[in-house]
Amino acid sequence: EILQDGTIKFFNDLSEEKFKSISEELDNFGIKIKTKENRDLVEEIKIYIKKMVFEGDIRNVKISDSLSNQLGFSYPYLSNLFSSKTYTSIENFYILVRIEKVKELVLLENTSLAEIAHDLSFSSVPHLSNQFKKVTGLTITQYLKFRKK
Repeated sequence: EILQDGTIKFFNDLSEEKFKSISEELDNFGIKIKTKENRDLVEEIKIYIKKMVFEGDIRNVKISDSLSNQLGFSYPYLSNLFSSKTYTSIENFYILVRIEKVKELVLLENTSLAEIAHDLSFSSVPHLSNQFKKVTGLTITQYLKFRKK
């Protein structure tokens, strides 16, 4: 079965010989097979968060529950792993990705800050504005002026 993220899931266990054969064939095309042993969970966390923010509806979504359910590990485990490999927290990464989406949306000029704040799960427009300034060093107005020049 081909899953939404482009991965293929095998329902039957493959023999060692069959797995090696498929792996070698795919390797010719630069495709590596991910197994439970060689998973890059940090990369999976990043991809999942980006996909949620840019393609999904994150209103009323608890990121910790969502990640745990998606990846099959407890949130404390994922959080500790992420922090140890990236030197930032999942929550900080989530904020950074949301701010990237804010940058995209404010340039479109057809969405109000109230709608953007609501859609991206900021508690209010001032909260969105404060997070934006903290991450970018600019106010939203300064950012828009800078981008339009």
